[in-house]
Amino acid sequence: MPDPAGPFRVDELTIEDGLDIAMWRTPGPWAVEDALTAPRADEGYWAVRSADEQLLGYCCFGEKARPLGLAAAPNTLDVALGISPQNAGRGLSREFAKTVIGHSRAVADGRTLRCAVASWNARGRHTAEASGFKLVGMHEVKGGRTVMSYYVYEM
Repeated sequence: MPDPAGPFRVDELTIEDGLDIAMWRTPGPWAVEDALTAPRADEGYWAVRSADEQLLGYCCFGEKARPLGLAAAPNTLDVALGISPQNAGRGLSREFAKTVIGHSRAVADGRTLRCAVASWNARGRHTAEASGFKLVGMHEVKGGRTVMSYYVYEM
């Protein structure tokens, strides 16, 4: 696969994009929902594309970006992102995150940005911190005999 051409951009997630994303094989308990109508600019799932229209990954905002049980916070926009497995480890994460953060700021209307990164996701934590997010706490999701821990960041 050729390297994606910059600059990257955030775009409406299409049904075809959702089908592509559903075929990705990534670790962890991630789920992607189908949507037939476009969400508000600060809610739901969005595509992140290269200048040559390659689907690089996705981002999501609001309730969809929060792990189970993490309450919405006043004046805060929750943000999450996912880069495709074929683009992971190729040195694209910083530009990818910068694009998502830029779009997030544009739709946040002055709100604080918050992200939660699974404790097992060292690359995700590194990307969040390198992008300017500051660690503000932890969140745990308990289910049966397992507990999933998340690092919670804000900027």
